[in-house]
Amino acid sequence: MMKKILTVLLALCFIISAALAEEPLLDKAIRVAEDGEELIRMSEDDLYDIIGIEPDEYTDFAYLADQNSLTGREIIVLRAIDETAAESMAEKLEEYRQYRLHITRNYPDQADAYRLLSKAEVLQEDLMVVLSIAAPDPQEAGLLLQED
Repeated sequence: MMKKILTVLLALCFIISAALAEEPLLDKAIRVAEDGEELIRMSEDDLYDIIGIEPDEYTDFAYLADQNSLTGREIIVLRAIDETAAESMAEKLEEYRQYRLHITRNYPDQADAYRLLSKAEVLQEDLMVVLSIAAPDPQEAGLLLQED
């Protein structure tokens, strides 16, 4: 009888610990975004090369982008190592957004991308930083920002 009780308690501990584990940000981004499965998974190197965010600034990330880049669709979600890193990453994401605005501003064929970039904003809450561009769901950035 005691062995059965211990087995049940151990199983409950396993279930509780699994429930409390943080969902990887890539999995979360794919789950939250309506088009998450259709987007390309960008690498840690892409995050550094394109935006300048160093791997030692975050503990987890998701970087998804549209295959053809015509829509300007991107999702970037980061969990910073500390508040200073979160602020630095938020600044770099805003600089990236401003750069993309600048390069799309004067091209008529990029009018939709410019409009969507104009509406996007970098959000930061505690250690989470999010930039969601051209989201089909206006709630997307807020949902990605929330810790589970």
